[in-house]
Amino acid sequence: MYQQQKKTGLYDENICLSPSPPRGCPNIYPVRENPNPNNILKVKTFQYTAISDGIKRIYTNQDGVLKYRSSGILNPNSVSYINLFINGILQPNINYIVEQGKLTFSNDIPPSGSPIILQFVIIYG
Repeated sequence: MYQQQKKTGLYDENICLSPSPPRGCPNIYPVRENPNPNNILKVKTFQYTAISDGIKRIYTNQDGVLKYRSSGILNPNSVSYINLFINGILQPNINYIVEQGKLTFSNDIPPSGSPIILQFVIIYG
């Protein structure tokens, strides 16, 4: 739905509900230009991917699927942050421990056949 009618006293007003309004609608999501484009931080991402066997609690670089990964399991002290996805769902960091070359699940083990994706993000100043 792109427009919604709003009663404002005697007149009706059309309000756009999408980030890219149709022609003729006012933009309710104004874009502010960055006054200093040189202050945009640079980012690199790396990904380790494995497939759960439903049994293992510990995964290493050797368990990774070469076709889908861009790195092994990196040292957590060398990256800005880490995301773990199981079956495409972001996991809370209390569910796992990352060490260089090793991913350990704290409690539950992912079901057999589930993709395990560790995303590493490095932010450069």
